Amino acid sequence: MKDWLIIWYGATSFLMGLLLYFPMRKLILAMSANRAHRRLKRDLTDEEMKNLRKKSMYLSIIISMTFSFLYNRVMMFKFFGGLGQ
Repeated sequence: MKDWLIIWYGATSFLMGLLLYFPMRKLILAMSANRAHRRLKRDLTDEEMKNLRKKSMYLSIIISMTFSFLYNRVMMFKFFGGLGQ
């Protein structure tokens, strides 16, 4: 049973991270673009938006995957007594 829980933990964590990635990427990009627009007091160029998209992509991958694996770890411990025992 423990092997199936580990597979389930990995699969559901990855799926949850993937589902969280897309809205988080849009949110981070919007906040970064608004902050840069306000700071520069002009519209952003295509190159600046490209750089912001790249930064928001990496940041949202890190945040969404970290959150999903930690959240699933807490849920697995709550319902199944943990995986690392």
